[in-house]
Parts: sequence; C-alpha cells; structure tokens
Amino acid sequence: MSPPPSPFAVHRPRRAGPSRRQLVLATAALLAAAAPAAVRAAGPLSRARFRLARDFAVPADTFGLVPWTDTVFQEGDGVVLQPDGKVLVQKSGVYELVFSCDWDAKSERDIDLRKIGIRCQAAGQPDTPIDAHERLGFANLPGSDPPATARYQGTWAPPPLPPGAVVSTDVTVADLGGTVRPGDTATASHTGLSAAQMPDDALTRLIVQARVIADNRVRVSLFNPGGAGVIQVPTGTLRVVAMSSTRTRGSNGDAWMVLHTASTRLEAGDRVYGLVEHKVAGSLLQATKSSYLQIDRLG
Repeated sequence: MSPPPSPFAVHRPRRAGPSRRQLVLATAALLAAAAPAAVRAAGPLSRARFRLARDFAVPADTFGLVPWTDTVFQEGDGVVLQPDGKVLVQKSGVYELVFSCDWDAKSERDIDLRKIGIRCQAAGQPDTPIDAHERLGFANLPGSDPPATARYQGTWAPPPLPPGAVVSTDVTVADLGGTVRPGDTATASHTGLSAAQMPDDALTRLIVQARVIADNRVRVSLFNPGGAGVIQVPTGTLRVVAMSSTRTRGSNGDAWMVLHTASTRLEAGDRVYGLVEHKVAGSLLQATKSSYLQIDRLG
C-alpha cells in the first residue's frame, strides 16, 4: 500500500490542454482589467494644497469663508484655486478633502465652540445662502470659560476685637491658572470660626470680608459691629480663594484642528470651500504651514 502524498510535495503540472489554455487567457484578461484599479490604489490621480498669505481674522459669531490665496503644490488638473478662495472642481471624480486649521493663542477669549467646515457649492448654484450648499464635513471644538483661580492657606491668630474694631491681614494667593486682579472675587474662611470654639452671638455678629487689592494679593478683614462685647477668634487656619470675574475668561495656547472628509463624489463645475467660526471677535486663523486645504482625487 503506497503512502499518501505529502502536502509539501512538488508536482509537475501536465501540459495544458485547450481548456487549460482558455483558463490562463481568461485569468490574464482579468488581471489586465484590474491593473487600473491597482494603479489608483497606489496614490491619488491628482492632488493640490492651498494656504493663506496672511492671517485671517475670523468674524465674530458667524461663519467666515477662508480666503485661500497660495497654491502650495498642484499635481494634476483635478481642481484649481479661484480668486475668492473657493476651489473649482475641473474633473468629476471621487475626492477626499483635508482642512487643517492653526488657531492663534488666546487670553480670555477661548469660549464657546470653535467650528471648522467644508461645503460644496454645486455648479450653477448661487453663492448664498451657504446653508443650501452641501456639507462635506464639519468639526466643533468645545471651548472653556472657567474663572482663573488662586488660593492661600496659612495660620492666622487675630487679636481681640472690641466693638467697632477691624483687623486685617494681607496674603499672597498662589496662581492656579491665571492672575486675579482688583475687581475680581475673593472669599475667606477661618477654622476658628466654629460653634465649638466661639459663642454663638459672636459668630452671628462677626463680619468676614475678603477683597483683591493687587495682582494675586488679597486682604482679609474681620469686623466687630458691636453688641457682643469683645470678640476673640482663636488661632486657626485661614483659607482664601480668589477667582476672576471677567465677562470671558477661557485661554489657550496655539491650537491645531484637522478635519478629514470621507470619500465623496464631486462633479466638474462644483466649488468647495472652507469655513471657520468663533464666538469672540479677534480670533485668527494663522497663515502657517499648519493652515491649509488639501484636495485629492482618488478616482
């Protein structure tokens, strides 16, 4: 009984007959047909990138059309930049678009949403309203608006307070995210102000005040309005919290935001463009290498 053939054995194929030759020819034809698809998969048929010549001041609380001015590179003739900053599609096909946005650093302005988007204005469609233009992609980056906070903690032994007397101490608060200045808010507490250590009448009548008197400098005052005799606050821990009370507060360093669309069909004559929006006036889309619109035609 002969052993079964090894799965690793090498066998010489028999000479191809007519049916085998037809199979070989059909396979070759299929490979030839698939060759263009393989070429497309190797890279885009055309690509172009556009930038700003100067910083773009983003309109407050409304979308602004990004006025691209410079062509960084242009490979192929799929699209071409227009004088108004829009990009004209010259060849119909499947495209992908990348909008990269380099926001400037902001002090007390990083509030609400930062928004970027790409729209497509179909051939023959009017410039307005832009809401009628197709949304190819949008991204919203939440802002923040917390107050700047500074704190102090240390031991304080206030002297006795006769009726009508005021005693104060000035402390420097530690910056924990921004400078507090005169006009900002401050609060103070003291561990000696407790029912276990002071008469209830004294606790009721004693007035505690805190105010920002200079940058990161807070004055804490105790006032005895009278009616309770001399008030003695025991030695304890003084705690101070100061916070900014400006209308807007949020801050940030340079921020980079990128939007990449899915593959989408664009027709010759369409125009695509970038939009940016920020609630606070004065935000800038910086004219750096990180601010651009790139458009690749894939098929």
